[in-house]
Amino acid sequence: MKIGIQAALFVIAIILAYFIYDGVQNKIEFRDTTQLRNEVVQSRLVNVADAQKKFKQEKGRYAANFPELLNFVNNDSLTIIKAIGNVPDSLTEVEAVQLGIVIRDTSLVPATTIFEDDVVIDSLKYVPFGEGEEFKIQAGVIEKNKVNVNVFEVSTTLATVYKGLKTKNEAVKLTDEIKVGSMSEPITTGNW
Repeated sequence: MKIGIQAALFVIAIILAYFIYDGVQNKIEFRDTTQLRNEVVQSRLVNVADAQKKFKQEKGRYAANFPELLNFVNNDSLTIIKAIGNVPDSLTEVEAVQLGIVIRDTSLVPATTIFEDDVVIDSLKYVPFGEGEEFKIQAGVIEKNKVNVNVFEVSTTLATVYKGLKTKNEAVKLTDEIKVGSMSEPITTGNW
């Protein structure tokens, strides 16, 4: 009888050890997976913000939707202005240009040069791991310190980023957003 109780306790101890190990391992895997997913989504959002900045540089405003932004990147050009020559210390750049000491050369380059070769431009609108869901994009003008300022925001929820993951017992608020830009502040950085 004593041996039977010891054997049962041994089996129970092994089962409990397995569940503890499995629980800890699942937490570690969840943390690593969500960290990887967040980094990929953040990288995509940085690319969208870069495209938005170049769009504003050329058009004077931010793109309000992805078709407009992607059309710009795929089909438009960026203006590059180079100053050739040196500005003497006694003059401003404008004065040096007027006197012909400095020459400005304007050239156009394809807008696709915003990105490295490995960026698939037409996929910028899709949330990585979101199973085809698109980022929410907004653009507009706000008044900040009595000045009208162009702003944009591109966002998605953690529920979209973590699709397919078991989040039930994890301390994750799926309604939280991961975004770049802001519709209430003139910023172009992410909230991470």
